[in-house]
Amino acid sequence: MQATTISFAFSAALFVSALPGAAQAQDVPNNLKGTGEVVVTSGGGTWEEAQKKAFFDPFTRDTGIKVVLVPEDHAKLLASVKLGQPAADITDIPGGELSAWVGKDAAEKFDYRYFGKETLTGMPEQMKAEYGVGSLLYSIGVAYNTKKYPEDGKHPKDWADLYNVKEFPGKRALPKCDKILDGGLLEGALLGDGVTPDKLYPLDMDRAFAKVKQLMPDVGRWWVAGADAPQSLIDGEVDLAAAYNGRINTAKKQGAPLAFSWDQSLVQFDYWIVMKDTPNKENAFKFLAYISRPEPQAAFAEAISYGPVNNEAYKVIPKDVAQILPGAPELVKKQVFQNYAWWSEKRPDGQTNYDAALQRCVALLSQ
Repeated sequence: MQATTISFAFSAALFVSALPGAAQAQDVPNNLKGTGEVVVTSGGGTWEEAQKKAFFDPFTRDTGIKVVLVPEDHAKLLASVKLGQPAADITDIPGGELSAWVGKDAAEKFDYRYFGKETLTGMPEQMKAEYGVGSLLYSIGVAYNTKKYPEDGKHPKDWADLYNVKEFPGKRALPKCDKILDGGLLEGALLGDGVTPDKLYPLDMDRAFAKVKQLMPDVGRWWVAGADAPQSLIDGEVDLAAAYNGRINTAKKQGAPLAFSWDQSLVQFDYWIVMKDTPNKENAFKFLAYISRPEPQAAFAEAISYGPVNNEAYKVIPKDVAQILPGAPELVKKQVFQNYAWWSEKRPDGQTNYDAALQRCVALLSQ
């Protein structure tokens, strides 16, 4: 991923939002209508609620195609694809994992013929990959319970604070190995160990895993689903957590005593992929073409504060919402761009950096 390219895309998007006028609702093209179903994975909680409101229910209403949800479990899904019986038609993966899924022959090449010309024009090039289409922009950073650390008092602000158990005592929630990439486990550890953002890549795995190991006695929750981090904070199971901005913001709006710091938060994006040889492939592409349009993208951003992958969505997103989306000009100055190119690089043994880090993580957490 080229940080400069992404930055430009975000800046252009916010510029567009300042233009007068809002996009009018578009009629759903006939080529997206049909019958039957499409099976989609979801991570539950506020994430699933937002997807249902912005994507699933409107898609079924407008096209006649039913959406069937199954829990997100990538290991199980990958195994089912290898058996030729995919457990879902579509899943959402971190951008840095795309090459790994393609390398395992688990993803279908994308058929953009279902996507409208206007839809494709509004999407930055990096959101229209050969085997995946952009899902959303998001950030992971340091969140905390404000009953433990009041926002108007001394509270954790960055990864160094998350790893500083003397200044900020309490249990932590960190992502489990399944979320090593989009959970920012290694980047967070290195930033927590004093590495500056400009020196972050290539990641020093030895140093990162040593830092994680040092914190392990103070980890009260290793989370897999994105909903786990805010819930463990709300339940008092932990006091600080690595968490997604949208999850925390939504819980906060619902009255939960939580806060999220943008300092050193990682800017990321996901891809939707269609599983190899899945039986509902046509409906899968129809679904993705439908939700990539500006209106569903805007509805999702308003529901859970994650950034749209279609710049035209900013024409219908309220300015007060646009200003708190990952990559917004004032926020991005504090943020760190995750380097997907490094995660996808192959090592001398043929493994990608992602596969190597995943193996080391599983070995460490199994101790």
